[in-house]
Amino acid sequence: MTFKTNRYSIFIIICLFSFGHFYAQIKTTETPQWVIQQSYEKSPNIDLNEISYGLLTLLSDEQIHIPKKERYIRIVRKITDYVGVQDGSSISINYDPTYQQLFLHSITVLRNGKTINKLNVDDFQSIRQESNAESYIYDGSLNAIANLADIRNGDILDLSYTIKGFNPIHGNHFSGGTTLNDFQPVGKINYYLIANKTLYYKTLNCDIKPKIASYNGYKTYNWTTTLTKTPQFEENTPSWYLPYQDLFVTDFKSWDAVVNWALHIYQDDTKLSEALKSKIEHIKNSTEYEGERISATLKFVQNEIRYLGLESGIGAYKPFSPNKVLEQRFGDCKDKSWLMITMLRQMGIEAYPVLINSAFGESLHQFLPSPKAFDHVVVKVVDSTNTNLFYDPTISNQFGSYKKISFPNYGKALVIKKGVNALEKIKSKNEDLVEVFDTFDLPTVGGPATLNVMTVYRDAEADAVRTRFKSSSLSSISKEFKNYYDNLYDGVEVLKDPVIDDDSLSNKILVEESYKINDIWIPMVGNDKNINVEFSPYSILDIFYSPDEKERKTPFALYYPSHKKHQITVKLPQRWSIANDNVKVNSKSFDFSLKTKMNRARDIMYLNYEYRNKAGFVKPEDFEDYYTKIKEVEQIIAYYVYIPKSESKSRSFEKSFDTEKITSNLATLFFWIAGIVSIVVIGLIIYVVRSNKNRD
Repeated sequence: MTFKTNRYSIFIIICLFSFGHFYAQIKTTETPQWVIQQSYEKSPNIDLNEISYGLLTLLSDEQIHIPKKERYIRIVRKITDYVGVQDGSSISINYDPTYQQLFLHSITVLRNGKTINKLNVDDFQSIRQESNAESYIYDGSLNAIANLADIRNGDILDLSYTIKGFNPIHGNHFSGGTTLNDFQPVGKINYYLIANKTLYYKTLNCDIKPKIASYNGYKTYNWTTTLTKTPQFEENTPSWYLPYQDLFVTDFKSWDAVVNWALHIYQDDTKLSEALKSKIEHIKNSTEYEGERISATLKFVQNEIRYLGLESGIGAYKPFSPNKVLEQRFGDCKDKSWLMITMLRQMGIEAYPVLINSAFGESLHQFLPSPKAFDHVVVKVVDSTNTNLFYDPTISNQFGSYKKISFPNYGKALVIKKGVNALEKIKSKNEDLVEVFDTFDLPTVGGPATLNVMTVYRDAEADAVRTRFKSSSLSSISKEFKNYYDNLYDGVEVLKDPVIDDDSLSNKILVEESYKINDIWIPMVGNDKNINVEFSPYSILDIFYSPDEKERKTPFALYYPSHKKHQITVKLPQRWSIANDNVKVNSKSFDFSLKTKMNRARDIMYLNYEYRNKAGFVKPEDFEDYYTKIKEVEQIIAYYVYIPKSESKSRSFEKSFDTEKITSNLATLFFWIAGIVSIVVIGLIIYVVRSNKNRD
């Protein structure tokens, strides 16, 4: 949604800034007594060629005293190159002033065997960076930043601090974790916990076990790794894939424990305001069927409650009252979802909050149960036919019947409903079909062509295109389209502006375009005596990825869901020898087909392509099949018609008048007429002569 600043929004943001400034006091203290000091190697056995940005982490130490709600951090880094001085001189510590306090312990530089004290609290200032402001999310956190003076290549920088305070929304629960390696080698990583209850833990991509001991009656857990190995990165890996040696820790025994925690946050005891009651009654009175009410409620929350998140402290998890959200007409994902749920429940429609991880949903089953495993909230509706439906109230400009409204491929999710004890896999019910109809008219060999394009978008593809069109002018859309074809052909001219027809009831958008392509005939690669025209299903090529390697150890990402049909009709200038064909390439990951047909009576060629991905990724064990089959497709996906250059003039079918051609044709005609007349005259002479002889 478009963000429109109003006085109320400005007032809130100013208040947040003032509130943060009031609590943004940075203090210095001694290292807590419960912290176990860690040693490290100043010159670990690490190849410096593997180090990026000129900074080698010698020690990454995190220790948490759960009963005290204190988190101790120590980072020791060595500058290995002059390029590392820039980042090595900067310190940035993030914390939330609404429930946390920052205490600095030590900042030192080790240079040539000497320790230099760099701790000066006056060098620090707290600023509100709001890294998610472009997404209209304001979390209220502060960055304590400082730029250290006189930092040199070869220095070892040692920083330690403690942040006191956990988010009160979690109560006495604890969830945490870390990675036991990094994108580059690390000398030592230490993760230490002091707990007053049993913790459940899990590692991915490693089998590092904790050392379990006790401290002052508490249980301690300690994971340590040295000379860490970097994870394996491969091209086109899905965003949800977890390549690191991840460690998850929680005191939630199961997912139903997380559900019970969330049920207290999403309380169904809201006393509705008169304004909210009025809105609900308006929807009920203006609709007759359940599906219409679901659609109307969704559209109201999506399009009339703008997206804005004020997520400081407990606001990161607990939604505002639906009354407040309606009054202020803005809210984040949980605010908008809870408002929609409240409205539907008041109409007797079953609805629940759903916790989503928008980035790691496909791998969510690998996480341990924790509220921190999620970053998004959507809505599940169960209609009177017991059909499960999912909606995202943060998306706008969605259309179609209530059972066909598109929903992103979020993977797995947790429905906040009493009795739920497991993640639910959400499967997209839409095809997201895109159909493209290209019509090429080639009146002459070697001459220009016209291209008329009709594209039909459905489901989520229609939603995405609609949003893009609504935020752009027709002229900018036309320019964008032309730039697209400029990348395909030379000499492209726009014949008319695009025509856009939005069928919101069916959630279908039709776009028509028209171009002239002056240089569609080009020299043939490998045989410059010929000229050719290439025809390709560019809508398929836009999502088509052909890997270079045949083997793979990580998943391979695919654009999903995706279903493309691309029909190319070519009006040829003369008859071409083109065989009718039907080629199919089927794999575990996709289906592809190409049908070619020639109408010889009208010199028209038809190419019909279809491509559909079966999943959002290729498993490593299926990658060889994908590689082999995609290479087959790569060999046939482009279609060419070619002819010798010498034929480009003599075989011309230009209908316009040409002076040279007319002159040439008249001369030829005159020659033939003169010849015929001469023959006739000679014949008459011979006839007369013979007749005279016969008389004699």
